[in-house]
Amino acid sequence: MGQSFAPEKKGRIEQYYTIKERLGQGSFGIVRLCIRNSDKLKAAVKIIKKRDLQEKEMTNLEREAKILQLVDHNHCVRLYDIFDTKHHLYLVMELCEGGELFDAICEGNFNEESAADIIRQITVALQYLHKNGVVHRDLKPENLLYATKKKKQIKLMDFGLAKTLDSQDEALETRCGTLHYVAPEVLEKKKYNKNCDFWSLGVILYVLLCGYLPFYHEERSMTVRLIRAGKFTFDDEEWGDISDNAKDLIRNLLQKDPTKRWTAVQILQSKFLSKSVASTRTINNESFKENFQKLQTARHQEHAERLAAMAMVSIHLKRWYKQARQNVGNKEKVKEEKDDSQEEIQ
Repeated sequence: MGQSFAPEKKGRIEQYYTIKERLGQGSFGIVRLCIRNSDKLKAAVKIIKKRDLQEKEMTNLEREAKILQLVDHNHCVRLYDIFDTKHHLYLVMELCEGGELFDAICEGNFNEESAADIIRQITVALQYLHKNGVVHRDLKPENLLYATKKKKQIKLMDFGLAKTLDSQDEALETRCGTLHYVAPEVLEKKKYNKNCDFWSLGVILYVLLCGYLPFYHEERSMTVRLIRAGKFTFDDEEWGDISDNAKDLIRNLLQKDPTKRWTAVQILQSKFLSKSVASTRTINNESFKENFQKLQTARHQEHAERLAAMAMVSIHLKRWYKQARQNVGNKEKVKEEKDDSQEEIQ
């Protein structure tokens, strides 16, 4: 199923790493803490059972591994090693001990200056990726982690939907990403390019400053219509004290026309990202925290439901595989009995 991963370590992962406690559950498998035996470096290892993967999922993992081997940037999670065995795939990656960005925001004081610093770091990462022909295509809060417990340095992760572009492949066509953060041109099945990442960045900035999504409806089809229309508002209750510089950047990122959407250079030169301009007034007041908590709860629930659905699919696939093997075995047994009977007749 798919191509083999390279370069990869020879031998078993236990020769190089000591696998420790479980850190979490991902879409494709579990994530555990591991310690590199040579220098005691802490890392995170994503352990994937190959038999649980469909061909499309395996392709995504292959793509992610290949891209991570190319990526070397302070604001992108690094891939240390790959161990590809008969039954499992092990991706040993940089450990981000600071946790998810949005969880950290709920815990402490947050202001426009903090938001500007986060957007600056993500933009620098995107600028690096785009310069190297990589479009992330799934930029969202879950894929933004703090490198350490000091919660200063942001790391961009999860390149499962990322795509590399070359001179003969300047546009993309595949519909992918997470609905609330995906650009209109992606939903409309039009050809799109790296500018789709900056739309997602605009959605993230909007949420960082008010605690709720710019395009949301309980019905998925209505959310799609809102995104395609590209219309959003700045309600006075939450946005009355937010600076015009912040709103201006959001307007230029959430441009429905991707050709008018701001580039990395324009974002980095914006007034909002100027340290002398961004406000230091705390914005995570009670209203902000309430909005943010609702968003977090819904996000975690959606993640749990997705994992449950994938578990059910895995169970049914295993049952189907077991039944298929039994059927094949029965057919072979019937064939052998038939052959034996023919030999007796002869």
